Amino acid sequence: MKILKVASLVALMGANTIAQETITLTEDIIKKEVNNSAPNTLAIEASYLSVEFQRELFEENFDFNLVGSANYYKTSENSFTPQIPVSSPIKSYKVGVEKGLGTGMKIGVNTFSEQMTSSYVNKGTTNGFGAQFSMDLYKNFLGRLTSAQREVLKESVQRADLQKGIQKKSFYLTLRKIYWSLVANNEQLKISKELLELSKKQLVDSKKKYRNKIAEISEVSRSESQIADRKARIINLQYQKEVLIQQLKELLPNFSNKEVVLGSYSIDNTSKELLSCIAQISSFNEAPLQYSNYDEILKSLQSEYSQQRKITNSYNAANVNLISEVRRLGKTEGYSNAWDKFSDDGRTSFSAGIEVKIPLGGSTSKSEELQRLLDKKRFISQKEEIVAKVNAYHSQVVKNIKLLQQVIQQQNINSEKLSITLKHTKKKYNQARVSFRDLILDQDALLSSNLLEVQSQLSIITTLMDYFTVYTEMPCKINN
Repeated sequence: MKILKVASLVALMGANTIAQETITLTEDIIKKEVNNSAPNTLAIEASYLSVEFQRELFEENFDFNLVGSANYYKTSENSFTPQIPVSSPIKSYKVGVEKGLGTGMKIGVNTFSEQMTSSYVNKGTTNGFGAQFSMDLYKNFLGRLTSAQREVLKESVQRADLQKGIQKKSFYLTLRKIYWSLVANNEQLKISKELLELSKKQLVDSKKKYRNKIAEISEVSRSESQIADRKARIINLQYQKEVLIQQLKELLPNFSNKEVVLGSYSIDNTSKELLSCIAQISSFNEAPLQYSNYDEILKSLQSEYSQQRKITNSYNAANVNLISEVRRLGKTEGYSNAWDKFSDDGRTSFSAGIEVKIPLGGSTSKSEELQRLLDKKRFISQKEEIVAKVNAYHSQVVKNIKLLQQVIQQQNINSEKLSITLKHTKKKYNQARVSFRDLILDQDALLSSNLLEVQSQLSIITTLMDYFTVYTEMPCKINN
């Protein structure tokens, strides 16, 4: 019974493996996935939309609003004197439209009705229309504070849009770095497998020599040890490959249930594109800000800080508001009669007042000072971070790449010389002039040099990808 269960499980796993979709990985496929629905891309979009939402939330203050109220009041209390009757019940409603203006003003129109009953009046009713107007006379006079707030939000949205583009490009470049790490891993696997095959041939030769009493058993053991060592190297490289694929699947969930196979690539074409781009970057004596969005971000940040200071400087200012209303009304007993009175003999009423609010405690002054200090430090930190990144990425990346090129040049020389050495060592080994151990040491030295050469080439590519996260618009073919 257990055997049947195990067999069923194996069959099921085999069926899942067969059914698993295979995807051929290329840079074009990665770009397509980034533009579609990668979670990081959606998170970047969400971050931008949250800033856009704040601006729209502010603009809601200047939309038309329908406002209304209805009240009913009834009491059984006694009057103080017959000359001062108690009015009960009292009914009222008010419906209108109001709108805030960017000039620090607010306007509105409404229709209203008020009805009351007392011992002298039965259903005394006042009907009519009104117009309201209010204006900030000091803090937000003629909308200077509103204008500053609007500019702050406008700059925030503009900067968020620029940062959205940079973050998307950075995410794409992160995926490209994983892709090229897989390419480097594949190249290292090729080199390691070729040498493994060579080791297997050497093992066959060693056993033959041992049988013919030409070599000792230690030579056979060394051959077997070398095969085990190279197999371990290959297994380790395969493990690194699976780790890279796992990282890719975490960033692109559409790949999570698929078998990822590396597509075709051209090392020669990529090398030419790298050299061309490096030469172009090296030709700039100063940071090429025309190929970066960070200069626009700096301008936006400066403008936002300037407007934010206006807002902060008004933090402790007094609020002085003019509030006024004009009403045209008709007044008599009954709803319909009151409207008739409005039409035939409407009267006008007017009210106006000043509302003042002045901070008297010291807390608002301290809050204003803290806010001013916070604005300044935030601006300086963001500005210095951007300036440092823009300058450092250009000057330092060029130096780093030049050093890596020198490393590759020396490694090429090393590999070339080791190849010559290995050729002569192999000849001497066949002539029994050197030991098998010397041959293995030279082979391993060449293997290590070739693997390091691939790793250095990968370092140049990843360094260049980091450069493109800042200079996103650099017109290099490799910056696709």
